[in-house]
Amino acid sequence: MSERNHLDDEDVLLAFAVEPEHDRATLERYLKSHPHLADDLIDLSLDMRLRRAGEGASTPVDEVWVEESWAAFQATMSTNAGAAVVDPFETASSEDLVALRRTLGVPSGVIQGFSTRLVDIATVPAWIVDAVARGVRTSVGDLRAFMTAEPRLATGLSYKSDEAPAAAAAKITFEALLVQCRVKDDKRRELLEDRD
Repeated sequence: MSERNHLDDEDVLLAFAVEPEHDRATLERYLKSHPHLADDLIDLSLDMRLRRAGEGASTPVDEVWVEESWAAFQATMSTNAGAAVVDPFETASSEDLVALRRTLGVPSGVIQGFSTRLVDIATVPAWIVDAVARGVRTSVGDLRAFMTAEPRLATGLSYKSDEAPAAAAAKITFEALLVQCRVKDDKRRELLEDRD
């Protein structure tokens, strides 16, 4: 992200912070205008709500307030979840995927683990998520949104079986995916390394 875009994003968050009302309508307006900042806006909204509740309160947080806040948060998340999630792998060419595989130095099964949403994105180091997003020409936010859905079958494959094939029942960690794809120990350690 360029320095200018980063400053623009900070300006948006600052503008949200100084809004006179931080109700659901205000949050939804900002989410629609700036979907790439959804996580930051929701975090800021909840943080501001917690601070407001804590001002002048000398007693522990009351249960009713917690329930109301949780319900408001869930309503916001379901509104955000209703937004269409784009499949970044749908538009990626086979050349893009081969280049990504070579850049990371991994077998194609690892890339397929991402395209089928088998891997739990929360277990993937940020630099890998960034590299995959660049490789399929999408934003990190869009890739994360796509990866949060349930695992799916690989597209474009044909199956010969008496029973219909099914997607994996649960996601696996990035490390488990690397083991499953027989990535060598030293390469696996390199890929799991956090690079900040």
